[in-house]
Amino acid sequence: MPQDHDVGMPREAVTLTTEEQDDRRRFIRAATVLKARLLTKAGSMDGTVLDASLNGVKVWTAGDIPVGSPITLVLAGSVYFGGEVVWRRGETLGVCFHDDPEKVATIMAALLPQRCLQVGHA
Repeated sequence: MPQDHDVGMPREAVTLTTEEQDDRRRFIRAATVLKARLLTKAGSMDGTVLDASLNGVKVWTAGDIPVGSPITLVLAGSVYFGGEVVWRRGETLGVCFHDDPEKVATIMAALLPQRCLQVGHA
């Protein structure tokens, strides 16, 4: 089993992505397909996390959530992350977490490959 693959995650569900064009990232991102719920002041909506890091996620959602909106991302029905929408392109948006990356690493340990859990190593 490759080091990047956590037990319990299907090999197809998590693959590392190479972001050579944007070396500003401090955190390794992993492509994912995770069902999510987005909670906003206007209500809640379903979404799919398309990639994730310790700093945030890229989410597809049909809901209209403007840039700058505070949100709570709910994964697995009981894992909550506070954050803010920092960009939007059509039905895809970027959410930056408010939580400390080390705290996120502890929570995301079962969802992300081990390489993605190292704070400050992209």
